[in-house]
Amino acid sequence: MTPRIAPAMAARAAAMAFVMIAIAATAIQFRHGDHKPAEGSPPLPAVVDADPLRADLARCQILGEAGAHDAGCLHAWAENRRRFLGGGARPSEPSPAEMFPGTRTSPSVGTGAGPLDQPTPKDER
Repeated sequence: MTPRIAPAMAARAAAMAFVMIAIAATAIQFRHGDHKPAEGSPPLPAVVDADPLRADLARCQILGEAGAHDAGCLHAWAENRRRFLGGGARPSEPSPAEMFPGTRTSPSVGTGAGPLDQPTPKDER
């Protein structure tokens, strides 16, 4: 009689083979690294950006922490915030009446029906 391979043992062997192949592929990728295009191949087309702000933001991203002290980066970030948030002044916080139209802002006095007359969970002890 020939010994049989248990399904669990076959699955374990397949998983080990998969891990070994993944490790080998990773090692090959790290060994070759980022390869540059061959001398005879045409260069990749540069992305032409019509928005100079994007180019400034990309430059500031490359600068890293030094960008926090660069006047051009500070200006570019301020302009980007202005574009994102809108050019106008931010409105003040709306009053509760504006946030929930149709609701009363103060409880009815003497009726006991106002929203502030309801007990809160800590008052129900």
